[in-house]
Amino acid sequence: MNLIAINGSPRTGWNTARLLEKVVEGAQAAGAEAKLIHLRDLRFTGCISCFACKRIGGPSYGRCAVRDDLKAVLDLCHKADSLVLGTPFYFSAESAFMRAFMERLWFQYYLYSKLKKPLSPAKKSTALVYTMNVPEAVMEEYGKTAVVKRAQQIMRFLFGSCEVLLSCDTLQFDDYSLYDTDLFDVPAKQKRHKEVFPEELKAAFNLGMRLVAG
Repeated sequence: MNLIAINGSPRTGWNTARLLEKVVEGAQAAGAEAKLIHLRDLRFTGCISCFACKRIGGPSYGRCAVRDDLKAVLDLCHKADSLVLGTPFYFSAESAFMRAFMERLWFQYYLYSKLKKPLSPAKKSTALVYTMNVPEAVMEEYGKTAVVKRAQQIMRFLFGSCEVLLSCDTLQFDDYSLYDTDLFDVPAKQKRHKEVFPEELKAAFNLGMRLVAG
């Protein structure tokens, strides 16, 4: 068994990355091979609408034809038994890195057909990890609930299953006094980060174990 985790955050040591690190650790503890990939380290674009992945009999049928740094990552994801995508919310959407990755991952498998199944590989266990600086209670108000639901639907359609792990009201800085952030209740955020985020890290570890155990 092997698991690939994709970090769509431009920060490689903060909330999203730390949760994904725990997913990887959990998978490894369960005896699987696991790897975390940071999209910020790669040079790539979103889908370019070349439609080579849908050209019947073409050399790239069912696979993205764009030759950039993401090509090797998509190959790893294609072969992986488990796949986890992690991203922060930016303006009520996935990060630009993750959105471009999702376009490339999803569209290569999707067909404009009522008769044929998607071209994704054998079913695999998957999960989505979303982090955000707002409380869970206002997710729907900001349109975030619909974004998560839609992404989960697509992952289930292509791969058969998809769990979701949410980390809300996250801590953005070590020192809030250095930034214009009077919108936030900083002591409350710091208290939550100290008390709740460790539990979310444990949940991420257990998620990694659970995904590869299946």
